[in-house]
Amino acid sequence: MPENNSPSAVSPAVILSPIRTAFPQAGGTMEVLVRIQAPAQPPETTESGAKARPPLRLALVVDRSGSMDGQPLTEALRCVSHIATRLQPVDHLAVVLYDHQVQTLIPLRLATSAVAVADALAGIDSGGTTDLFAGWEQGAKELEAGHALALSRVILLSDGQANHGLVDPAEIEKHCARWLADKGVSTTTVGLGRSFNEELMIGMARAGGGQQYYGQTADDLFDSFDEELALLEALCLRKLRVKLIAGVGVIIEPLGLVRQNPDQTYALSDLAWGAESWMLVRLHIAGMVSNDPAQLETRMSNRALLSVALEAERLEGTPVAVASPVLSLLGVDAKAWDALPKDDMVSQRLLEVQFGETGAKVRELLAAGDAKAAQKLLQRMEAGAVGHPWLHDKLKHLQALAERDAFMAQKELRYSQVKMSSRLSSDDVLRYSADETDRGDIPAFLRRKSSEGKGRKA
Repeated sequence: MPENNSPSAVSPAVILSPIRTAFPQAGGTMEVLVRIQAPAQPPETTESGAKARPPLRLALVVDRSGSMDGQPLTEALRCVSHIATRLQPVDHLAVVLYDHQVQTLIPLRLATSAVAVADALAGIDSGGTTDLFAGWEQGAKELEAGHALALSRVILLSDGQANHGLVDPAEIEKHCARWLADKGVSTTTVGLGRSFNEELMIGMARAGGGQQYYGQTADDLFDSFDEELALLEALCLRKLRVKLIAGVGVIIEPLGLVRQNPDQTYALSDLAWGAESWMLVRLHIAGMVSNDPAQLETRMSNRALLSVALEAERLEGTPVAVASPVLSLLGVDAKAWDALPKDDMVSQRLLEVQFGETGAKVRELLAAGDAKAAQKLLQRMEAGAVGHPWLHDKLKHLQALAERDAFMAQKELRYSQVKMSSRLSSDDVLRYSADETDRGDIPAFLRRKSSEGKGRKA
């Protein structure tokens, strides 16, 4: 790898973007977007002309239990073959199968032949109960002896119906988190078919620092795997943790699905070149209404509201720490505050976070069989998203899906909620005009899709 394409060269910026350029002097709330922004990927290439990147170490763990009988297993094996065709000779691949027993079909080895992988998958059939945890754990063990600069990830393909061995979701998620923290092995999950357990699959991926995808067929998922591999190839920082430091008289409320660590920091998505990871917070600001001359002088000057400290790891494991400038703003009266324009980017991210909160209510209505009330709420959400073309498009698709298939609409809502709250974003945002699944000029992991469970055909 060329020297100045090394992860050691990564110097992220921490940017605080308030929704308005002042705060309400009498007290109140305001949203601030915390952005962790990576530089553009260096242009150096390998001798073959491909972009230099760390080698990948992937363990593909396939559920072959009885609940995967038929199309789900067929589609899972097609997905494995597809991934094998996308790997480079420097990458390593393992394939693990499981039902109530675990079989390492292909021990970890150089990914030199996609044909050999396809041949090994021939004749695989389904049967038995589902020891999901044991299958996942064996995949993690295949990656245990990693090395510097290699990216190790378990990709679990399953219906998520754990009914043998360890089945408690909270305990399984703890193991995913420990393997990430102690061994650097992350977890991505792929829900297959109609009956997969989305809560377990999403929970494992979030705890394990990976991504979550779903689809009913391999065709639905080919785009997701392209996204996954493109993201792994472009990663520059992992294990992002931000510490939020409030100014005097300020209380910080994190918004959305952001995950808090035991040390009171917040976990953000791994960061790719030319992208930004982010979270949204709401500041509750105490007013300063005293007539004390000293406080009057304070009111006439900028007030420190928020600062952020970032800790992360470069790909070779060395730490990086960056502090933001202190967000200091002037307090203004209510009339001046109301007249200030809102920042477009912060407003749109706030709509994305609010989509997750309201979408959860739609899921509850659909689960209770109240399709009429669910449609009314979706229509109100669509009306409120006119200024956010991507969200507006997604809500139109959700209304159509809920009308024809309320069961799958619940899963689409859940995956869209996670995507909206934790996606990587481009630091050079293009205005959304239509579904970006087929946009070859945008990295796959930055494309905005109208449906998370669908993709382009291979």
